[in-house]
Amino acid sequence: MKTIAEKVRELIGLYETADPQEICDKMGIMVHCHELTDKINGFASSFNGVPFIVLNSRLGYYEKRITLAHELGHIVLHSGTNSVSLSMNTSFCVTKYEREADCFAAHLLLEDGRSEYEDMEAVTADDISMITRMPKDMVQTAFFPD
Repeated sequence: MKTIAEKVRELIGLYETADPQEICDKMGIMVHCHELTDKINGFASSFNGVPFIVLNSRLGYYEKRITLAHELGHIVLHSGTNSVSLSMNTSFCVTKYEREADCFAAHLLLEDGRSEYEDMEAVTADDISMITRMPKDMVQTAFFPD
């Protein structure tokens, strides 16, 4: 079974980019911005088999990028899964899916910012957080799990 990092590298190779918006465009994933509640940064779903992502229009540039990469992770890693239904109707741990989508986003955004760290001898969680603009706890989960 492929790791999340391997899936990200495969996706980047296939679409020749690590930019989440370009990947969505090339995959035919529609991305919409709408005003959502402050508690929702975005979500991924599909209609008639066509995947789409909705981002909160209130988010800034980097927050939208992070959310887009995270929601793309759900589409790539968890296609056909409805986390809302799972959380309401099963005892399945939905947070596992959230951690995996965070890990996907971190790997994708780090690859997109590769030129910023290529010459570094050692890269820390703080460095990755600064390069990707992701919160340190998301970076910690993706690259430095306990």
